[in-house]
Amino acid sequence: MDSKQSKQTTSWISDKETRRIAELYKDFSAQKNENRNIQLLHPCSVTSRLSHSGAILPPLSLAYLASTLREAGYLVKIIEGQGDAVFNIRLSECGDYNIQGLTTEEILERIEPETYVIGISLLFSYEWLVQRELIKAIKIRFPKIIIVVGGEHVTALPEYVLRDCPEVNFAVSGEGEFTFLQLVSCIFYSREYRSISGISYIDEKDEFISNGLSKRIAHIDDIPKPAWDLCNVENYFQPNWSMGIGLGRNMPINATRGCPYQCTFCSSPTMWTTRYIMRDPVDVADEFEHLVKHYGANNIDFVDLTAIVRKDWALSFCKELKQRSLKIPWQLPSGTRSEALDEEVLQALYDTGCRLITYAPESASEETLRQIKKKIKIDRLVKSIRTANKIGHTTKVNIVIGFPDDTLASILKSAWFAVKMAIYGSEDCTFTKFSPYPGSELYRRLRDENKIPPPDDDYIRSLAGFMDFTKTESYCNQVNGRVITFLAFAMHGVFYSIAYLTHPKRILRTIGNLTKKTF
Repeated sequence: MDSKQSKQTTSWISDKETRRIAELYKDFSAQKNENRNIQLLHPCSVTSRLSHSGAILPPLSLAYLASTLREAGYLVKIIEGQGDAVFNIRLSECGDYNIQGLTTEEILERIEPETYVIGISLLFSYEWLVQRELIKAIKIRFPKIIIVVGGEHVTALPEYVLRDCPEVNFAVSGEGEFTFLQLVSCIFYSREYRSISGISYIDEKDEFISNGLSKRIAHIDDIPKPAWDLCNVENYFQPNWSMGIGLGRNMPINATRGCPYQCTFCSSPTMWTTRYIMRDPVDVADEFEHLVKHYGANNIDFVDLTAIVRKDWALSFCKELKQRSLKIPWQLPSGTRSEALDEEVLQALYDTGCRLITYAPESASEETLRQIKKKIKIDRLVKSIRTANKIGHTTKVNIVIGFPDDTLASILKSAWFAVKMAIYGSEDCTFTKFSPYPGSELYRRLRDENKIPPPDDDYIRSLAGFMDFTKTESYCNQVNGRVITFLAFAMHGVFYSIAYLTHPKRILRTIGNLTKKTF
């Protein structure tokens, strides 16, 4: 099953779905008096037992799915496996994971008898072993329910998911709104589903059938705004697990979809291909304003894969925010490029409330950057970071070490780069260990080289170690895992020591924060 997936290319751009959403509603809306439910499950969060980081966010992708289905007339609800029990953190039965959120029994109790289809979001492959058991439990309790799964894990390994968990009826690969709407209509009304792009399943002959990726939605501004009214968003307003700086009422937003780049460690080209689609800046500003006025958001987190690529788009968006006089901070916490972040853009971002920019160079070695196809210029990146710090932004830098072709010298270049960023004023830097994520080009390379096995429980379990300093798995040809783990740990210590020593006011600020009731 894995060999075919290992040959998929990441260099192509997907077909566009050019139909407007109104056209799909004509053909795939619910029939009159339809009373069967669709429930969408945001499963509990799973992290390595000794992981040093984790974020709990409202389920943006499910909120989009829910709004699309509701506009088509279907009864839809969201089960929030994370948000409804955000403080319930426990060890998994195997002892390998921290599980945060509802228990399996609590989730089962929230599935209603009228539910005909349940859609489950499976974003991260390292969560699969826990989520698989949840899916099995759902099928045992509700044997007639149709289970549809989607997300990056499913898109990367559709056949593996379907065979490893036969309780799953369908897998959706890629962008989900249009594909899931069509599939739901076909399931509800016994229509032919075999030609729907983006679905996979095991047929009656036990053959794996895949229709490839969903077509990329061209008119993304047509998609209804996320159905946050179906979520208990208040449960997520915790400063402890926000993606960026926790300000209490952080809400997520997407301004774009996809990423135009082809970094070899990233699964994005498999999920989205390299088609990058930006929303209308006016539409994004409208949603920004809506989150502030209707949900009391005091911060907006842009969770895009690559939020800012074009300078003109960034300036247009800032102009829209300025005209609305929205005095609300916003952040870019998921990592973005530096090419468009010159002084003019950085100043415009700051003037409209942006307070955190996360830069994602991944490495400071030109050779490593070439190998992983990270098309950035270090000198331009440094200039952008220094300018951002000077203007007043809080900046964060993401570094990955232990790529297959990394050397000790290339890793130390990244360490020295981090030291300079600490001196220049960056407040945060994460050092994560490379993990061969399913769907990435490096995953396929390592499979072809027999450096990793076909996906199985042991491999999936190993993926959770990228932020766990007790795990020493390594796929680096020249530096062993113990050294990589030590360096990742040590580089954190060095960065923060220098950042505080060269900016002593932060020590006083931290002490002040520790004395507050909420940190």
